[in-house]
Amino acid sequence: MSTVTSSTIARATGAFSAEMHKARSFSPVGRTLLLGVVALLAAAVFVLTQAGQFLAQGRGDELGGMTTADVMLILLHYAQVIPILLGAWIVGQDLPIGPRQTAFLATARRGTLFTVKLVTAVLVSFIAGIVCVLAALIPLAVAGGDSTGTISLALYAWLIGYWVVIAVVTASLVAATRSITFTVVPILVWTIGLSDLLTAQIPALSGALDQAFKYAYLQGGVLPPSGTLIAATVQVLAVVILGAVLFARRDVR
Repeated sequence: MSTVTSSTIARATGAFSAEMHKARSFSPVGRTLLLGVVALLAAAVFVLTQAGQFLAQGRGDELGGMTTADVMLILLHYAQVIPILLGAWIVGQDLPIGPRQTAFLATARRGTLFTVKLVTAVLVSFIAGIVCVLAALIPLAVAGGDSTGTISLALYAWLIGYWVVIAVVTASLVAATRSITFTVVPILVWTIGLSDLLTAQIPALSGALDQAFKYAYLQGGVLPPSGTLIAATVQVLAVVILGAVLFARRDVR
């Protein structure tokens, strides 16, 4: 039994090492993170410059009551395109193109492969979250900190947690649909555009995954209601199970 267990662990470790190497060497992954960091740095500097000018001119009311830290959180909220793309790339790099045989067709232990891909998505999006939060906060720290006081790290912890979860969801859906475009576009349309608009009209949609986390990191770090957390958990589990089943069974002869 111990030999079998050791062999299984060795295979899983080898698969994880291979996936991490693929993620590091797959250029869209690095480009997505690099462009995201550069964009956040530029946006943070611009926001701080504008806020400084408003305050110097006595036009602080034009900030709408928001602090500079609030604005950084909003920037990071819209930067969720980064983990969405990272999750898609991690699975999407193995999508069949023409006659090319890839992991979808060539791997016998697909359950292990799918699990390893999700673990890779978790690690990569977690690192991306930390790096991007730093990219947004370093200019703020250099400028002297938040305009009204301390910065709540709990809010950024919730945001990084959301980045990890949305990356896993995206990776699972790409595995299920076998299409980056048909996965990423609807997710972005929902999370960036429709979610807030529809939730305002249909309060029941506040239990949607993105709304549950947004409640936590944009509403003062307050823990979402238990019902909302349960609904979000069910959504994630359903998507992961769907991705695992379709990934394992697709094209099996």
